[in-house]
Amino acid sequence: MESTKPNTKEWQQTLDALESVAKGKVIAAKEVHEWLNSWGTGNELKAPTFKKDDVRTTIQR
Repeated sequence: MESTKPNTKEWQQTLDALESVAKGKVIAAKEVHEWLNSWGTGNELKAPTFKKDDVRTTIQR
């Protein structure tokens, strides 16, 4: 039987990611897709990184 207790490290990473999104610290999906699509090619791109100037305003619903 598998444990239902969350992995502490994974849980903290999830909480950290959610906090970043709430602050508008995100990477454009287009950049992520371009990076992933370059995997295994002769022109593999570096992983996209968050840039301080890229903070996006979150939309409140």
